[in-house]
Amino acid sequence: MTQIEGALERATAVEETGDGRYRVQLDPDWSVVGMLNGGYLNLPMARAAAYASPHPHVVAITTDYLSAPAAGEAEVRVDTLKTGKTVAYHRTTLVQNDVVTLSSSVITSRLSDEPADTYAREVPLPLVRPEDCRRVPVEIPGGLEYGLMRHVDLRMTPESEAAMTQSDGSLAVSGWVRAADGSPTDPYLALLAVDALPPVTRTIGRWGWAPTVQLSTYLRAVPAPGWLRAYMHGDFVSDGWFDEECTVYDENGQLVAQSRQLARVPR
Repeated sequence: MTQIEGALERATAVEETGDGRYRVQLDPDWSVVGMLNGGYLNLPMARAAAYASPHPHVVAITTDYLSAPAAGEAEVRVDTLKTGKTVAYHRTTLVQNDVVTLSSSVITSRLSDEPADTYAREVPLPLVRPEDCRRVPVEIPGGLEYGLMRHVDLRMTPESEAAMTQSDGSLAVSGWVRAADGSPTDPYLALLAVDALPPVTRTIGRWGWAPTVQLSTYLRAVPAPGWLRAYMHGDFVSDGWFDEECTVYDENGQLVAQSRQLARVPR
């Protein structure tokens, strides 16, 4: 199976319609309780910027979610602010029915696909093997539908399942991520993975859609084939707001993505 045959590629593909203008069909399947997933919405923004850039990869993207776009046709507009030999800077907006719903700052460059010497302040603990973790279903407690899971094979660790079930207050979840249809693991899947896990507010008994307000992601390397392992934690839940940080590693233990987001607590 080639990358273009995968569901993720089809659901986030952009078609150039003019100078810096790209058409996208937002797929309703990539949703959480009926609302399009914030990580999914980042992908057409990133693809359009990479398409417009002389550099092949997105290395950083910060998106402000101004309003929730609906499934269906939308337009991504790309303004390239500066282009250098190794880095280019872009401003992208997602427009639907003449309304700007998302606005992103995107940096493009070239990611390495070779293992790099890395110094880390802290190395996360290994996870239980994915075959020993249960896949997150489409139907979740309370009669809610996690449509994203039709296309994402997400295996939460037993510890994370227990944390959510028991509302242990840990504000931490972790698990394994891959494309459900066997599509190759690539930087775009890593970009999705930072927002694929259930929100950490489930560990304090708050279920439902947690609207992302701002999401910043750094892509650090081209992932090796296979599973991605993702670690999510929050620091504070206060006055209806919470934060999350996520780090994503490939099967070789290479850091491939890291993110931080601000979101609203589910009602």
